[in-house]
Amino acid sequence: MNNYYTLHSLVAGVRYEISGKEIMEVWSSRKDQIDFFFRTDPALKLTFSAASPGTALFLDGRAAPPSHNAAGFFPELEGCTVADIAIATSGDRYIRITFQETAIQLLFMPFSSRPNVFLVKEELILSSFKNSQALEGAASPVSGIQGKAGSEEKTGSPQGTESGRVSTSGSTTSSPAENTPSTLVSGQPLRKKIIAIDKQFPRGLINDVADTCDLESLSEEDLRKTLAKLRQKLLHPETICITAEGNLSLLPPEYLSHPPERTFQSVSDAVRTLFFSKNRQSRLLPRKRDLEKKLSRRISGLRKQMEQFEKEPERLQKADEMEQVGHLLMSQPNPGEKTEGDRIVVSDWSSGGSERVIPVTKGENLIHQAQEYYARASRIRKEISASGKKKRQIAAQLEEMEQLLADVEAMEYPAELEKWVKKNETRLQQYGLAPSGIQQVARPYKTVKIGEYEVWIGKNAKSNDEILALSHKEDIWMHARGTAGSHVLLRTGGDSGWPDAQLIRKAASFAAAYSRQAGSSMVPVMIAKRKHVRKPKGAAPGLVTVTRERVEMVAPAKPDSQES
Repeated sequence: MNNYYTLHSLVAGVRYEISGKEIMEVWSSRKDQIDFFFRTDPALKLTFSAASPGTALFLDGRAAPPSHNAAGFFPELEGCTVADIAIATSGDRYIRITFQETAIQLLFMPFSSRPNVFLVKEELILSSFKNSQALEGAASPVSGIQGKAGSEEKTGSPQGTESGRVSTSGSTTSSPAENTPSTLVSGQPLRKKIIAIDKQFPRGLINDVADTCDLESLSEEDLRKTLAKLRQKLLHPETICITAEGNLSLLPPEYLSHPPERTFQSVSDAVRTLFFSKNRQSRLLPRKRDLEKKLSRRISGLRKQMEQFEKEPERLQKADEMEQVGHLLMSQPNPGEKTEGDRIVVSDWSSGGSERVIPVTKGENLIHQAQEYYARASRIRKEISASGKKKRQIAAQLEEMEQLLADVEAMEYPAELEKWVKKNETRLQQYGLAPSGIQQVARPYKTVKIGEYEVWIGKNAKSNDEILALSHKEDIWMHARGTAGSHVLLRTGGDSGWPDAQLIRKAASFAAAYSRQAGSSMVPVMIAKRKHVRKPKGAAPGLVTVTRERVEMVAPAKPDSQES
């Protein structure tokens, strides 16, 4: 109902249904919604929604007056008989209802940042639906519309139109028409031309009629003639429908770019359907998007983990190369002597005696360094050998997450989503995916956020072990060096790279803060990829060995409230 033509037909239809009916009572049982019930037709009510955006006025025959949890309004109208309903001003901003027994009028203000309904007498506000105390006694927002009870007034016509057209309901109403023809600017966009000719033309239908009527190719004279023809169809609609884009249309289907989604017998029915549809969407979309975002993020992380499994042949090849390097180091003369540089050049007998440069640690003997290469090769092979079970678990979880996401994406109604969430509540809580507002199953570690990254912080020694067990090899592990404290894990979603250095230092400050050195001004924190952190067999809870770590000096800092 966001254009003159829709409002024109809506008012005519509502006039036909409620004229001569006696108001029984007025209630508000929902926020921003007020309902007018009729004694002579208890099954019918006139509903006005003051929610902005999304204001609506329509007839609804599906509900009885509320029996509880409702506020009453406008007791002065009890027993009053509706005389007329019409557009109240020379635009389409206000709608007024007059009564047979009294000079009191109802004034609806749907198109405002603060939609409202006023009870008006002698151009003063007696009360209002919203903010009544502040508005009581104020001047009516529309002046000069007072008339004798039961009289039929001529309503003003919108700017740039002429009045005097008789509506199908029998009341005198206004209709848009061209004012003194204005010369259109050469090269002006079609949309602006249409609005210049008919300021009331429905904006949501401009693209449709421009396409179906090929308006771009028309001369100014033909454009005016075509719009005049469309104007008559809008004023006297044969078809009322909702378009594929969700707009209300009074034009026949042949003027629409796509077949209508649904047709109606009255504009009021169409407005009511759109209102409830948008109301459902406003309740559904936030929860639906919350779930979709969480599921999509989890799926992305699982897919990255599956990609790592696809690299196993490359990792096996790397293990073979490391073992070969170990053989080459052991085959060198005097391998027990300490090396003097950080690399040695050897003859690679496995590739026909070609020279090969091998990085080594200065000051350590080749036997020890060969053993390190053997250990790394062995570790890779063991990880791959044991990865079959984990791969199956991740694949099953990925399939489950994708099915859950498909279920959520198919949801169209809030009640349907609520029922689905209740049915899958245990699984969603288990994975930490319950919608916002539903308590998650307690995790064995503290979780905080730094930007888009999740950080896990161990609560105790057992919790530190659980962090390692649940982590991905590419996650970043941190711990205060040389002292007891929490393990901190920066989740990378399987990314083999490193996040921004500043972000890593912030996470490291958490590790410093949750350690026995938290009182120091600066604390050394070990930082390593999770794949370089191992839990020795039989080791005490929380005890690990670390290789290839680096150390950062950071100031201890616990997460702030926005990160927790």
